[in-house]
Amino acid sequence: MENTDWISLAALILTMLLMLRVISLNKRVNELQAQLERIDSRSAMDGGFIKTGIAAPTPQFVQNMDLMPDLENRLRLLLAEGKKIQAIKVLREARNLSLKDAKNYIDDMERGK
Repeated sequence: MENTDWISLAALILTMLLMLRVISLNKRVNELQAQLERIDSRSAMDGGFIKTGIAAPTPQFVQNMDLMPDLENRLRLLLAEGKKIQAIKVLREARNLSLKDAKNYIDDMERGK
């Protein structure tokens, strides 16, 4: 066999190995998509916000504002002054919340919930 034959054979083997890797990766992607769809459908059945667009419920430690009534009063004053963003910042700092959780809580306060 000549050098070109060996190179061709090596290229063929390498191509086959790469094809097997692509096939295994494709299989893994399909498994992950199926798993994501199961999680997504389960969340939709539980009233989650992934498919339905419903906001996540406010965490329990945020709902219990009895621990800090002065914080609630401060938030209500900020809302009355039209300082919604400041109210969100204050709540985030006081409760160590994510931006989304703090915004949802302030939105609920505005609606009177």
